[in-house]
Amino acid sequence: MLHLDEAHERLVEDLAAFLRGKSRSWRILLVLDVVARHRLVLWCPPTKREAALRDLDRRLADAGGAHWSGHILEGQKPDEVPDGRWQHDAWSQARREGDGPANLRVLDRHLAKAGWFDAPADPPWRLGRRPRSGASICAFYSFKGGVGRSTALAAAALHLAAGGDRVAVLDADLDSPGVGSLLHGHDGAVADVGLVDYLLEAPLIGEAGACPLADYYHRCPPDLHGGRGEILVFPAGRLNRRYIEKLARLDYGGNGAGRPRHPFVDLLEQIREELDPQWILVDARAGLGEVSGFLTGGVCHLHVLLGTLAEASWRGLELVLARLGGQRLRSQGSQCECFIAAAMIPRLQEERYERSVAAFTDRASDVFSASCYAEPGERDSAWTVDDVANSSDAPHVPTSLPYDARLALFADLEEVASSVLLQSGSPYEKLAARIRMSTEQLREAGR
Repeated sequence: MLHLDEAHERLVEDLAAFLRGKSRSWRILLVLDVVARHRLVLWCPPTKREAALRDLDRRLADAGGAHWSGHILEGQKPDEVPDGRWQHDAWSQARREGDGPANLRVLDRHLAKAGWFDAPADPPWRLGRRPRSGASICAFYSFKGGVGRSTALAAAALHLAAGGDRVAVLDADLDSPGVGSLLHGHDGAVADVGLVDYLLEAPLIGEAGACPLADYYHRCPPDLHGGRGEILVFPAGRLNRRYIEKLARLDYGGNGAGRPRHPFVDLLEQIREELDPQWILVDARAGLGEVSGFLTGGVCHLHVLLGTLAEASWRGLELVLARLGGQRLRSQGSQCECFIAAAMIPRLQEERYERSVAAFTDRASDVFSASCYAEPGERDSAWTVDDVANSSDAPHVPTSLPYDARLALFADLEEVASSVLLQSGSPYEKLAARIRMSTEQLREAGR
C-alpha cells in the first residue's frame, strides 16, 4: 500500500521534474488538505494549460494513488475573482520543499494542532538590561508526563520568591492541570476562575486589559517560601462539569474575532503591566498538545525542557528542539533560548548515577547538535556545534533532577517545600540558579 509520506514525496519529486526548465510564468502550489489528499493550483501560460492539465493529471494519479484528489485549479491573479485572493494568500503562507524549485510550494491544511503552526514567533517584549524592563517568560516542557515537570516549576517559583522576586505562575497544562493547586492559596484555596476562563472571556470583552486580573489568580502563602517575594498563581480553571466544554472552545490558531493578537499574549501583557513580576513561569502540556505548540513557537524567552533516559522521551524532544532551533535558523530566525534537565534518574548508587548522567549528556549532545545547534560559522549569535564542545553551560548540558521518593508521596507541597525543594545545595536550587543565569544572558543580549 502507498502511504501518505511516500505519496507526498513522490508527488513533490514529480512536480519538480515537471517544472524543470520552465519559465517563471509557471508556478505550482501543492495543497495537502484536511483529509490528507493532495490538490493543485497551477499558474501557466494560457496556451499551454490544456496540455499541462492532461500531463499533470496522468503523472499525479500514478505518483499519488489514492492520495491524489484529481483536482487542479487554474491559478489566478490576486485581483481576479473568485479565487485570486485566497490563492495569493495561500502561496504566501506555503513553504518551499527542501531544495526544490522556487516556483513549487507546499501548503498544509489542518483540522487541529493550530498552536504548532500559527503560534507567535517572538516574545511580546524584549528583555532589557534593567531588571524592570520586563518579566522573563519561562515555559516548562516535557514530551512525556510523569517526570516531575510541575514540581520542578513549583520549586523554581519557591526559590525565586525566596530571593525576593515576584513570580507569576500560569497553569497552561489545561488537559491535566496541577501546578495551580500544587501552589494553592491559604487553607488550600484556589481562584474560582483561571486561565481557560480568561482565554474565552477576554476576546468577548474586546478591550485589552479589561478583564480584572484579580479574579483569575490567588496568592501562594508567603510562609511556604519564607522570603520577601511573592507567588501569584493563575490556575487552569475550576474542574467542574463545564470545564471540558470551555476547553473545547479554545483556539490557538490565528487571532480570531479581528483581535490584533491572541488572548494568551494579552494575558502576558496584562500581567506585566498590572502585576510587574520579575518572572512568568508557564507549565506547558506534555506531548504534542496545542498549548505546547503555542508555547514552544517563540512566545517565551526561555524553555526548560525535562527529559529522561527513555528513548520515547528523546524522540519527542527532537521535534521540539528542531522547532526551537534548527527550523528557526533555516528560516533566518534566531534560536530560542533553552536548556535541558535530566529527570527521574535514581540515585541509589553514586557511581551508577554518574554513569547515567553522563549517558544522558552524551545523548543530549547528539540530539541538540542534530536538531537545535547551528553549523560552525553559520551564525555569530547562535549556539553552534563548535561552541558547545567544551562549554559547561551549553543548552544540552543537563541540570540533574534525580528521582526523590519524598516527591512522589506528599499530599501538600508544604510537606516537602523546606525539607526538600528549598534545601541549600538541592537540585532545585541549581535549577533556579540556571534559570537566573540564562535570563541574565538574554538581558545582556537584549533579547
